Amino acid sequence: MSQLALLPAIDIAGGALARAPRGHDALHPAEAARLFARSGAAWIHLADLDRAFGRGNNEALLAEIVRGARDLGVRTQCSGGIDSRDALTTALATGCARVNLSASALADRGFVREAIHARAERIAVCVDVRGTLVHPRGSEDPIGELTDILAFLNDAGCARLIVTEIDRDGALSGPPLALLESVSRATDAELIASGGIADLKDIEDLARLAGHTRVAGTIVGRALLEGRFGLACVQRVENEGAEQPSERKK
Repeated sequence: MSQLALLPAIDIAGGALARAPRGHDALHPAEAARLFARSGAAWIHLADLDRAFGRGNNEALLAEIVRGARDLGVRTQCSGGIDSRDALTTALATGCARVNLSASALADRGFVREAIHARAERIAVCVDVRGTLVHPRGSEDPIGELTDILAFLNDAGCARLIVTEIDRDGALSGPPLALLESVSRATDAELIASGGIADLKDIEDLARLAGHTRVAGTIVGRALLEGRFGLACVQRVENEGAEQPSERKK
């Protein structure tokens, strides 16, 4: 198998684990992070759904989770509604290792370029795709053509993209392999796949894709929380020479 890093996802809304599967309603997000850390996760993906949908934020809780994960030797990336200088400052203040700028941030290319230049490896940019367009989740309007936006991000020196095919997100319908391969040909950035993972075969498919593309990792949420597989089941993917997304050499 080829290099692939697994990033367990914790989606937070109203201070609680969002979309928690049956039987996990009482699981606190911080405890979910500890469970992932103790299971061998090297990275945890934290998504603030309240900030993403303009309902406030979970800043204090995120900072708590980041501190707890760091104490266990686990790095975190924060995501969700980070599309302005204030939101970026707030996210960085949690102490996370990396911040994912939302696809909606691409409406202000000056801000995105500035953030990439100032923060370099601490910045990733979310590319939410529907058809041939970048279309931020929750928005009625697309930002622009995927090819144009990839060209801009390449020119800006973006080191890492979080690639999501919107209609697959949370649907357990498999990763967007064709999209990832296409994006990989159009960018110098490292790619982290997001959404669609349902079982170990999906992980294996991504690992094979990583062998000849710029795919370096995948974010997995619902499948892990539902117990479709555990982190221990995919350690072989990470242990066969896989480097973490922030460390993989070009």
